[in-house]
Amino acid sequence: MSTQAATQASQQRMSCASGLWLMFKLPFMFLRALPWLGEIVRREAATTTGERAQASYGQLTTAADPAAVTAVLATIRSRDAGFDLDATTRGIVRARWAVHQARQSDDASVARLVMSGGLWSVFAMLLAKGAASGVRREDKSAVVAAKVVAATRDQLAEQLRIRLACQGERCERIGQQAVRGEPGEQATWDEDWIIRRSAAATTPANGGVLSGRCPRCGAALDIDAGGACTYCQALVLTGGQDWIVWSIEEAPW
Repeated sequence: MSTQAATQASQQRMSCASGLWLMFKLPFMFLRALPWLGEIVRREAATTTGERAQASYGQLTTAADPAAVTAVLATIRSRDAGFDLDATTRGIVRARWAVHQARQSDDASVARLVMSGGLWSVFAMLLAKGAASGVRREDKSAVVAAKVVAATRDQLAEQLRIRLACQGERCERIGQQAVRGEPGEQATWDEDWIIRRSAAATTPANGGVLSGRCPRCGAALDIDAGGACTYCQALVLTGGQDWIVWSIEEAPW
């Protein structure tokens, strides 16, 4: 009996030690996985599963059937007389400039006024991680064309994927060392900006979020920590009232 008790005690000690070792390793396992997870989350912050992100990693989503896109846009216009695709596209270009400013200043709050809460949280995390690693993005580019490449609508929401054709310079440096892209090199690339709103939302007369206005009260957009307008307290960055940037994807480089 004493031998059996000693064996059980030994097994319990081994089990306890194994558990403690696993608890010690977990933070380091997470840190090793963080860069990969960050890329997946960045590309698919708005989806409900990472499956599509893994399948499409390294390329932009294939454009949908143009006829299907045209049909959805026609449906949106039929129920929202104020919807103007050109104005919406200009709003996305404006949003892109806000994200550019956030990257240049390492201040994620600059981009908060156009992004959904989930996307902004991921963006802020990645921006802080890059700053801590000494990585700085240099981007002198402009949008030269834009096209809706996918559009969906159901009982809950409307979503547009607008592909921006960009031209200019982009690179990432650590100090003076380029780690991605070539400084001074002119290039062209595509970016997909996905915007989303409630299926019941209509275009605000003042232009709304993408124009820098509260869709509820029309005041210059200023939000509190919870994403509510500081003037009328409406939650304006949930997509319930107006288009917001739901996801951003950039062609690999």
